[in-house]
Amino acid sequence: MALHYLSAVQLLRRADEEKARALYTDVIEALERHCADVGVDYCGNELSITIPLSDDGEQYIAIAGRYSLPWHDDRSEVGGWKAIHIDNVYGQSKVVYDTTTPDGEPPGDMSLEPLAEEVGAYVNGWHAQHG
Repeated sequence: MALHYLSAVQLLRRADEEKARALYTDVIEALERHCADVGVDYCGNELSITIPLSDDGEQYIAIAGRYSLPWHDDRSEVGGWKAIHIDNVYGQSKVVYDTTTPDGEPPGDMSLEPLAEEVGAYVNGWHAQHG
């Protein structure tokens, strides 16, 4: 039987992921009704919801608000939803869905179902094309 030691960094990342999933459970659940493999990414102080497109992780959808998702329950700074297809193979990105508004403006459309439907259709179409 092999022993697995978790570093402090790994433990913190797991705790952060659990917190992120708890904060955005409703968003993740809405997306999972339309596509699978919804996760969270927390690079530095930035948090986003991710949907992998390729097995190597080079292509994925990143979903956040104006910039990134806040770590607290107040979503007023999200300002709408923005989903971007990140293609690290060719160094490109493409906006898939965007209801964000500029800083200082009232929040854009925060509805989850239109976000989930649009992103789900894009993800499923991408998989059908790139299998």
